[in-house]
Amino acid sequence: MKKYNNISIKKILLAAGSSKRYGNKNKLAEKFKGKYLIQHIRDTLLKVFHSSDLLIIVGHDCERITNLINNEDIRIINNKNYKNGIGTSISIGITNLDTDIQGVMIIPADMPFISSEDLTKLEKKFIELNCQKVVLPKYHDTFGNPVILPKSYFSTLRNLREDCGARSQIREKDIVTVNCQIGTIFDIDTLSALAKANAIKKT
Repeated sequence: MKKYNNISIKKILLAAGSSKRYGNKNKLAEKFKGKYLIQHIRDTLLKVFHSSDLLIIVGHDCERITNLINNEDIRIINNKNYKNGIGTSISIGITNLDTDIQGVMIIPADMPFISSEDLTKLEKKFIELNCQKVVLPKYHDTFGNPVILPKSYFSTLRNLREDCGARSQIREKDIVTVNCQIGTIFDIDTLSALAKANAIKKT
């Protein structure tokens, strides 16, 4: 696991959803700019982090998504309760952390334009703050993803249920923002979003 002065930060990639807004297909298995959508964020993460830093939560279409991830060195956990919402995926990820983890970076899998530069910038800021604050990317006036949360939030995240994400549990006084690129606010939830994404050059 990649460490900075014995600091360990786990990256939890959320890839369990059923893509309800997208339609009858699993958006993560859609071809996009030459490879499957799930493979874009996988490759970006592996540019910056070691495979042991990553934990991927699958659920809907789990075997297919696991095959598309196609990396035996990355730990993948099947969330059998994925239909109950994103909170269950975050909870199972936190439950499976090692005891020496100081923070978690929670990353939606449907954001292909998140850059390796922004991932590095966010983690660096979290470490500069002694792993005590919540670090959020910001593009202009909009908060984005991924979010990094300190160990003090693990108990709260472990108890998440249903369609309740990590953002709803953050105390405003704990937030520090980092100016990032547009990829931190661009997710692909619908077919029209995919069409728009195809017109954007990946940075």
